Amino acid sequence: MKKILTSIYCILLLVPVYAQSDLSQPKSKSDQTEFKTVFSIGKNKAKIPLGYFFEINAAYTMFGSNSVFLPGISAGIILNHHWTIGMSGSMLGNPKGLHYDSIYSDTVGRPKKGAYMHGGYGGLLLEYTLLPNSVVHISFPLMIDLGYMCFRNPGHYSQSNNPNNPNWDEDHHNQSIADTYCFIIEPGVRAEFNLVRMFRMGITISYRYSPNFSLQGVSSNELNQFNAKLSFRLGKF
Repeated sequence: MKKILTSIYCILLLVPVYAQSDLSQPKSKSDQTEFKTVFSIGKNKAKIPLGYFFEINAAYTMFGSNSVFLPGISAGIILNHHWTIGMSGSMLGNPKGLHYDSIYSDTVGRPKKGAYMHGGYGGLLLEYTLLPNSVVHISFPLMIDLGYMCFRNPGHYSQSNNPNNPNWDEDHHNQSIADTYCFIIEPGVRAEFNLVRMFRMGITISYRYSPNFSLQGVSSNELNQFNAKLSFRLGKF
């Protein structure tokens, strides 16, 4: 995790240097309205006052000491190239890797140790982009989300454990043991690349903070972690 965050941090540090050198060059009026891309295909004029986008993304983070994969999607509208408002959501992509030994469920009088965490979060996305017409630029996303997390019964009992109910495992497998709703706020900074006129790639570092997270057997700071995210956007920018 530290190596990934360090690499992305170095990339983000290079963006202001690139932007500064870009600003130091004299620009004509036509240059200021031209949308620059990595793979240039003719002239692209940035004259769209209202744009839109759809994004798929994947993030790596930690919940306590557990590595977590967070696939997600976002969509929104872009005002005058700089301001973005939309919706964003992420879910736990590896619940089988989020096993907590401290969680117990007691069904039919027999305690069972351990459970898997499931859930996700989503909500409002606000964002401001600097120098959106440049090949490489930076954005400052802010997500304000509602999260839902729960522990589910892995259903380790077999029929032989409970002969009086041969369907016990089927009935109780994946049953919710404990759950909670929580508020999440996640500010970040993203280095974004204009690959072609309607396609962008971004690398983001953000920090997820949940002030009211409370779930049985888990620290209240479990979700408060840094995130590293790779995103791809398609739309009119």
